[in-house]
Formats: sequence, structure tokens, C-alpha cells
Amino acid sequence: MASSKLPPPNKSNLITRVNTCLTRVFHSKPQASYHLVLAYSGGLDSTVLLHVLITLQQQLRADKDAQFQLSISAMHVHHGLSAHADAWVTHCQQTCVQYGVPLQVEYVQVNRQSGLGIEATARNARYAALQQVSADFICLAHHQDDQAETLLLQLMRGAGVKGLAGMAEVDLIQRLLRPLLNISRQDIDMYAQANQLQWIEDDSNQNTDLDRNFMRHQVMPLLATRYPSLHKTLSRTAQHMAEANDLLTELAQLDVAQVLVSGEQSNQRCLAIDQLATFNAARAKNVLRWWIGLHNVMMPNAELLEQIWQQLIHARADASIHIQIAPNQLIKRYLGLAYIVNDIMPAETYHVLWQGEPVVQLTPVDRLIFEPMKGQGIAQNKLANHALRIRLREGRERFRPELGRPSRTLKHILQTHKIPPWQRGRVPLLFIDETLVCIPNIGVDASVAAQPEEMGVLIRWECI
Repeated sequence: MASSKLPPPNKSNLITRVNTCLTRVFHSKPQASYHLVLAYSGGLDSTVLLHVLITLQQQLRADKDAQFQLSISAMHVHHGLSAHADAWVTHCQQTCVQYGVPLQVEYVQVNRQSGLGIEATARNARYAALQQVSADFICLAHHQDDQAETLLLQLMRGAGVKGLAGMAEVDLIQRLLRPLLNISRQDIDMYAQANQLQWIEDDSNQNTDLDRNFMRHQVMPLLATRYPSLHKTLSRTAQHMAEANDLLTELAQLDVAQVLVSGEQSNQRCLAIDQLATFNAARAKNVLRWWIGLHNVMMPNAELLEQIWQQLIHARADASIHIQIAPNQLIKRYLGLAYIVNDIMPAETYHVLWQGEPVVQLTPVDRLIFEPMKGQGIAQNKLANHALRIRLREGRERFRPELGRPSRTLKHILQTHKIPPWQRGRVPLLFIDETLVCIPNIGVDASVAAQPEEMGVLIRWECI
């Protein structure tokens, strides 16, 4: 079991280096105390980081001039991929009891048929579990050698600048923090030996059928015989790539300001293709990467990105574009705008009565928002003695947005408001008796519209 022996402060030791990292990161988010959750596998790296954090926590408590204090807890993710997984849980529990560290054990299912490979699928499941915790930062024990391996793996996969940037020391959006990222595996091992720590050995770490293990045990040692500073050099290259990626992101944000527009739904972020066409290929693809990332879609490879750019820019204006970029997501084009669309089945027919609730969930991806608002929407007094029915179009519906003007077919209204064809069958319609009185996000029938001094109900449709 891990020793509770605590080494004294030293400017060159691991504890001081981790403290320096934390101080630098916390400078952007100053507060009196920080709750850190450690992703604790029980292996060498996370065992060392646990010991370092606990030691640092005690040193800070004893320092009256400390800039901050630490609250430490841990999470162990049980993947069920090894016959030893239950024993690892027991080890982690015993170690955390010894240190007085709260431990949460999370059991996850790893889909072996995901198509991403066991390593990537297990990693995704682990990160998803970690993201559920309440903490200021989630600490990961990745180190300099991991970074070097990641860079080479990404290079072998033909990754671009973002992929070659490797792992970030800190990710404020996902609350990820890697305090050991600039520390070598050798230094970590020396720390563990000096402090008589005990850890578990994952038998799968020797399986060179896995890409990372192949890189770690066969490729990196061979390269290191010729290039002794290999790990440090590759880690520095990853930092250079991260800086280059930051510059490309800044350029994309400047460029996208010229081409990003809202679609007919408030949550749609589209690209104006005419403006995109004014950029050269490299800048246009940089914008496309940023835009695709905005929709939380896995980044397409270079070949698919080239296809997206070519079709958006060079296809005929009336051509129908359907480019699959993820299992359930497409890029489509309509009236000069590029959309990222969920490839979902048409909504099943529904008939819903509004009971006055602020939100009506119509389908897993469609909902209506009802907001009281003066001078907008359906006048509340028009709803006093009438039921408001919600359904999809059935054909031959007509709508009259202005008094004294003839009604229009629903098809004409949807085309006039530039609703993309793939959305028209999903538009929820609201009726009083048999009269179509509201098309959300478009307007209300003139006969029931709230006057400037009347309270009304504004109805919005959101489609994920």
C-alpha cells in the first residue's frame, strides 16, 4: 500500500513543479480554495499525482501566506475490460481511505462495436463519467512521455495542426488540468520509488496490438537510441503546434464573423456560401473546421473536408447537397446557406392540447416555448375559452397574417419565410378550433394577434 510519508519542500522536486503549474493556471480564475478531482486509475502516474496533491494540500494548509488552498477527491472509472478490474477498485479504495481522500467509483459500459476501437471508446466513456463530477478542475496524470507518444500517433494518422497540438495542460471549458504534462515518466518513477508508493500494473499496458503500447514499447525506445532528448523535443513540438492552432482559431473567428448567419431557427448557425467563396481554399477550410466544431461534430478527415468545400462552393446553385459528416448529421445547402442538420426520421403525427405549461416537448428533438409578452403573439383573451391544439401539417392549411388580406397556403408561407425543405414537415402548427392561428417563429393569425397594449403569448419552436 502507498506510504503516507511526506517529503519536505524543495524547489526542484515534483511537488514544487506541480505547485508552480497550479499557481499559473489558477491565476486566470482566482479564488480562496479549489476542489480538484483526480482521475485515479491506481496506476503509477495517477498514484504519484495523488500523493503529490495530498502532500501539496498539507503544505498549503501549514503556510499562512498560501495563495490558495486545495480540496482533493478522486474518481475511479471501472471499465470492466480486465479480469482484475474489481481488484483495482479495492486497491484504489484502500489507498484513498489511507489518505483520507473521498473516492467515487463509476461503472461504465464500453461498446466494443463502436467502430472507434477499444482504446478510444474506453477513453470517451471515462471522460464522459469524469465530466459529471462537481469540481473546479478534473486532474489527469498525463505526462511528457504521453504527450510525445500522442504527437507521433497523431502524425501517423495524418492529423492536422489541432491533432498535432496533442493534449493541453489546461482546458478551461472541460475543466481538465494536467499538472504533470511537462514532467518525464522517469521523474515520476523516481518519485514513486523515493516515496515507496505502491500501484497497480494494468496487464493490457504490455499488449503491443494496441497502438499506444506499440508506440511506447517498440517505436519510442528505438528512436531514443538515436535522439536521447526525443520526449522533451516532441513535447516542445506539440506546444508549438498548440500555439499555431490558437492562431488558426483566432483567424477562423475573424473570418467567420463575415460568413456566420442565423437560420430560421434560433439555434441554427449557418454559413453564407457567397461570402465563404471569397476566401482562398486554406482559409475557407479553416472556417469550415471551426464551424463544424461549433456543432460538436467529430472533425472530418482532409478528404471529406475537401469534398465539403468543393460541393458548397462549386456545385450548381440548384443542386441538392447531402454530405454525411457523422452517423446522424449531414451538411445541406438551401438558398445560399450551408446547414448542419440532424439526420432524423420525420416526426410522427401528434395531437397535443396546450395546458398552459411554459414548455411542451413534442418529440425528443422538437419543443415549443410559451412566453407571456406584451404586444406579441396570441392575445391571451383569445385563449380564455378556447383550446389550443398542436399538430403537424396535413395538407391544404391556410394562414392569414394580415387583416384585410387574403389567406395564403401554408406551403406559400413556409417558402416565403425560407424554411428549408427538410424542416417543413416538422413545423408544429397551432389551431383554435379548425383555424390555423400560429406558425411558431413566423407569426400569428391577424384575428388573434395581441395588440400593442395587450398581453400575449409568444410561441417559439426549437428543433435540435
